[in-house]
Amino acid sequence: MLRLLQLTDKEKMLELVNKTQMFEAEELSFIADTFEEESSEAIWFGKFDNELMIGVAYCLPMEMTNATWNVLMLLVDPKHHRSGIGRDLMQLMESTLTKQGQRLLIVETSSTDDFQTARSFYSAIGYAQQGAIEHYYDDNDHKITFIKRL
Repeated sequence: MLRLLQLTDKEKMLELVNKTQMFEAEELSFIADTFEEESSEAIWFGKFDNELMIGVAYCLPMEMTNATWNVLMLLVDPKHHRSGIGRDLMQLMESTLTKQGQRLLIVETSSTDDFQTARSFYSAIGYAQQGAIEHYYDDNDHKITFIKRL
């Protein structure tokens, strides 16, 4: 089942984020705080297999822009990689934002080999690479930006 997340989904979401082992403890704390922030305009999406959360994504509107949003997280349980969950989450995000009259979705990712699959994924689902900022995350780790018009 695909749906918008609710505050009651917090523990399941954090279990999934922790399971991916992509974040340090302080980053997990930031994610938890972001999820609970009442004033945030973030929209969180989840994919469930029965009661188990197997995918999560969220996006935020970009300040000082006209209807531009940024995907800040897309994670899928490693046991379920390459099963269409990421695509499903992105389609739900895109359709939700389109219904709200939003116009542009941005994804920023790393240039390292570890993120080659992510870059290929975004290209495969219709995102166009728009540029790179060299040495953004670290020396020789560039920020690669993709966009999709909604």
